[in-house]
Formats: sequence, structure tokens, C-alpha cells
Amino acid sequence: MKKIFDLFAPFEIALVTVILGLHLYAAAADPYAFPNHWFVRDDAYYYFKVAQNISEGHGSTFDGINITNGYHPLWLLVCIPVFALARFDIILPLRVLLVVIAIIHSATSIIIYRLIRKYLSHAVAIATAIFWSFNSYIHATVYEMGLETPIAAFFVLLTIYHFSKFEGEWRATNIPTSRFAELGLVAALTMFSRLDLVFFAVLTGIWVVFRGSTIRYFLPIDIAIIFISMTSSVLLRTGFESYNTIYASSALEATLIALLFKTLALYFFGAYRHPRWASIWITLRQILFATIASTALTTGIYILFVQLGLGRNFPRSAFLIDFAVSLTLFSASRLAAYWFTTPGISHADSPMIQLKSNWKTWLQAGSAYYGIVGGLLLVYMVVNRIAFGTSSPVSGQIKRWWGSMGNTAYEKPAFNWPTYFGLGPAAFDSGQPFTEIIWYFTEKLRPHFIRGADMETERFFTILSISAAIWLAVILLNKHRTKQAFTNLAIGPLFAACVVQILSYTATSYGGAKEWYWIGQMILLTLVISLFIDLIIKPLRRIKYVNIVLILAAVAYGMWATVKFWRFIEYAMPHGRYEADRPLMEVVAYIEANTSENEIIGMTGGGNVGYFIKDRTIVNMDGLINSYEYFHVLQNGDAPLYLRERGMTVIFANPRLLALPPYYGQFAPFLERYSSFGGKDLLYLLEEPKY
Repeated sequence: MKKIFDLFAPFEIALVTVILGLHLYAAAADPYAFPNHWFVRDDAYYYFKVAQNISEGHGSTFDGINITNGYHPLWLLVCIPVFALARFDIILPLRVLLVVIAIIHSATSIIIYRLIRKYLSHAVAIATAIFWSFNSYIHATVYEMGLETPIAAFFVLLTIYHFSKFEGEWRATNIPTSRFAELGLVAALTMFSRLDLVFFAVLTGIWVVFRGSTIRYFLPIDIAIIFISMTSSVLLRTGFESYNTIYASSALEATLIALLFKTLALYFFGAYRHPRWASIWITLRQILFATIASTALTTGIYILFVQLGLGRNFPRSAFLIDFAVSLTLFSASRLAAYWFTTPGISHADSPMIQLKSNWKTWLQAGSAYYGIVGGLLLVYMVVNRIAFGTSSPVSGQIKRWWGSMGNTAYEKPAFNWPTYFGLGPAAFDSGQPFTEIIWYFTEKLRPHFIRGADMETERFFTILSISAAIWLAVILLNKHRTKQAFTNLAIGPLFAACVVQILSYTATSYGGAKEWYWIGQMILLTLVISLFIDLIIKPLRRIKYVNIVLILAAVAYGMWATVKFWRFIEYAMPHGRYEADRPLMEVVAYIEANTSENEIIGMTGGGNVGYFIKDRTIVNMDGLINSYEYFHVLQNGDAPLYLRERGMTVIFANPRLLALPPYYGQFAPFLERYSSFGGKDLLYLLEEPKY
């Protein structure tokens, strides 16, 4: 017992005990509760069925017919041994997975507690860990779906934890190359937990490689600025509809060119020197020169590419808008850095001297870190290319294809500025659960503040701006502590990675974004709000006994949150409420009753049905968990014949949906309805078209 207390604080033991205890109760619930109250997202069953098929020797396939790579690899590896149990009982793997997720959940909460306790305060650490553990939105989005989100959240925080330790190491001693490789491995595991976390892995590498230099602070933010500036400049010129259908690809090409020339120009014009090396006016002058030079080079190179047939149609006036936007944002970042840094720096090495002095150190660290991250990513892409015919998951390619359509049966890409910045409604709200309080005040102030039912967005952004201004005022009044927290918690690179990740969806005509994509943003805001609370209560902690009172208040909050969470568990995962022979899903019972054994049935989604149905095969028709070959067949309008040749005889879908893009009505001549259920039809897929 003493060894346990040496490894874990009493609060950690209590927190883990509560989390595991509640989830063990949930894991023993009635079978009916699992697909209807807990693992309810169709997408999760894509993992479950593929993992089951791999464990049974059928390969990486959802339907046993088409090979697929439409998943994030690390979570699938976790699922494979769990869903090997499906051969014994279809619910048993779900019970086991719920407990596995609870263990990951507990480990993540402990990391949050340790980070906040070390760099902020004990009371805030307790409150933050409890909030993360029992907040209803976080639990529903991260831990209940059965998707890759638990392991993604864990590895993001584990990476931050390792980087916080690294902050103390490099300042005290020389770092061996093996340490950079170790950090690279942790970042690579984060990347494979969710592949869009590649931006986090890359940008946090800058934080490690350029330690001891102001480059580590400026470069990640500059990369985010370049992505914002170029893509938004094209949007300002074209509008969202034209951008999504015509210009998204060319905007990305121009952004990558700008990324190269702008970062190099900023470096060699001295914009990465210490903010206090000269007057702020000299710094701003150098940024102006760097922006002029890099904009001219970017424009010239892209026009040359177009002339050579390598580039695509592009609104050239966007380069002028990009110049103004990037100049403004680069200047603002240096002004902020000037404010936060300490006066008294009278000298900083010139860019060439700095490069000559540090290139070997940077190269050694960069080769070790990015050799692991880039090397493993390259291996992943090559293996995918050989095994599946494409180097990246086909699901992402399909969703970007959806977004390039003017109208589609599925979710549309970003359609206005709030959605572009990840502050729109539903799946585009990357600020949840923290924006809930903004929306709350938006409704409360509706009769008195910016009146009108059609002014909801204006009210939201006004209140958001006021909240941001208060937060900025608090951190500006506590510059030293804020700087320490930002450094130790790697908030700078995490923020930049979150911005770029949002734009990787909203600025690339990605259709079908989901609320669980925003793991990094959820963690970033949790850390930032924790810092805000810590700064607010900091003066109070100087008063005798107040620290104890704050800790007791945090524990009381924990007890309230635990009781509230228990009530949810008790309701959602009951014991003995449902009959043992009740069908797990009514739609599955209906399909089984109206189709023959061994029938191959097509569905536009079909994840949960594919997992629970007996003696039948479900084929995914939207392509998200189908083959790369099927993706091209669907694009070419030959999907009905392709699927019929592979034995599919029945479709369960809404025919009106099949008439819209991305299907474009290609199935209509081959369909004949014979039954209906829940707004969908069972249709025969004919061998020959009727017309």
C-alpha cells in the first residue's frame, strides 16, 4: 500500500477508484443499453467490425469483401484483441471496451491533475481533473462513442507532459539524442491516435528542436498565421461557395509555397531574433521587408507554376490581400512578444551568426525527432499504398470530395466565417464545452442585448469578444506567471496546431466534419481556463487557510459532479430494466426478418447494423469504410454494377438520399422497393437497369 501512495497521490487514487467503479457498473448493464445508450455512434462500429474481421483472419475489411483503411490505426490496434471476443458473445467486447476506455480516461485525468498541480495550484488541479473526468459534454464526446478520441486525448496530454519535463531537462543539462527520439516516438503515437494530430506532432517538434531560441515561440504561431492569411484571402476574394467547389486546392498549393518563403524571409530579415534586440519600430520594419519579399516570391512562383501547367486557377488579387493580412498578424505577434518579454536585452545574434552557431545542434535534434515522426509516417503511407492502393485513409478523401460538391446528401463544408474559424454551430463548434456558457448568456441577454431572433450570431460573438478581452486583461496583468505557464504547458505550439488543424478541414472543402475532431481544442481550452482561474484566485491564496478552503471547495465540487455523473450512469446503463431477449436494435431485427441468410445488403452507413446482424453481410455504400477502388467507381457512376458483381442483392436506404450527390441517382434504374421501415426502404438491386 505504501508503494501505491508513493506513486499516486491520495486524490489520484480516489479519482481513479470513482471513475473505474462507475464504469464497471456501466459495463455490467443490460445488453440493450450498449447500442442504444452508450456506443450509439455508427462510426464506432466501423472500428468494431473491422477489428473483429482482422481478429478472425479476414483482413482489414468491414464487409469481408472490400479491403479498407478508413480508420485511425492506433485505436484499431487497441480494438483488435477486444473484438476477438465477439466470437463468443457480441456484447462482451463492448463491456470490455467500456472498461478499457475507463482506464484510459483515468490515466488522462491523472496527467491533467499532475500538470496543473505542478505548474499552477493544487485546488485548480483538483477542480480541472474533476471537470475533465465528469463533464457531460466531454464524456459524451470523448469517452462514450467508442471512437479513437480517448486514446487521442491521452496521447496529446502525454506529449505535453513529456515536453513539460523536457523544459526542466534542457535548461539543466545536455540532452542526449536518444531523448529527442523518445519525444518523437510519443509525438508519433499521438499522430497515429488521430492522423490530423500530425500538425501537433510537427509543431511541437519546433518547440523541442529550437529550445533556447525565440524561433520556438514565433515559428509555430507564424505557420498558423500563414495558413489563416492565405486561405482567408482567397475566401475574401471568391466567397465560400466558389472557394469550396473551385479554389480550395489552389489555395492550399499557394499556402504551402507561402509557408516556405515567408518563414525563410522572416528568419533572414531578423524577425526571429529576441523581441527586445532593438526598438519595436525596427522589428516592425524588418517584418515589412520580409513580408514584401516573401509575397513577391510567392506570387511569382505560383504564376510560373500556372504558366507551366503545374498550378491551378487562382485569384491573383488574393496575394495582395494576403500581404495585408499576414503583415498585420506578424506585427501583432511581435508586439505581443515585446510586451511579454523583459526589457534589458541589448544584443541578439544576427540570423547568420545564429545559424552558424546552432545548425549542428538543431540538425541533431531535428533528425532524431523528425526522423521518428516522419519515418513512421512514411512507413505508414507506404504500407497503405501497397496494401490499399492509397497512402491515406479513403474516408478523408471521400469527405473532401463531398465538400467540393455544390449540394450533397451529407454535411456541408464550412459555409461562413464562424464555421471557417471553428466557431460555428454543431460540428463546427470547436470551443465546446466552454462555449456553452457563451450561448447561455446569449439567450439570457436576448431580450435586452442586441435584440432580435436573427441576431443570435452577433450576440454570441459580442459576448465571446468581451470574455476574451477579460481573459487577455488578466494574463497581461500577470505576465510572468502567464509566460511560465505557457512555456511549461506548451500552450503556444498546441494553439498553433489547433488553428492549423481546424483549417485543414474548413479551408480544404471538407464535408462531414464531426464534433469529436476537436480533441486538441478541448485540451487547449481546459488548460487555458485553468490558468485563468489560477490567476484570479492567486491573490486569495496569500491569505492564511484560504488554500485549504479552496481545496475543500474543489473536493465538494468533485462530490457534486460524481453524484450527477452517477445519476446519468444509473439511468443510461440500467441493470434488469430490459428483457434479455429484447432485440438489441429494432432495425436489425427488421432486416433479418425481411432478408435471406447469407444475403449481402448495402447501406449508406451501416456500422452498427453490420456489427449486430447475424448471418448476413452489410456493405458500406457511402465509401467511408469501403475500398479505394469503390471510391473511384462511385465517382464514375458505376457503383450499382460494381456492387452487384460482388454479390450485393438488397439495399436498405432512403431512395431520396440516393438521388442526391454523391450518388447522383446512379442507383435509381437498378432499384425496386419491396418493404419500408423507419423512413428507409428495402430495395432489390437488379442485375440490369429498368431504363
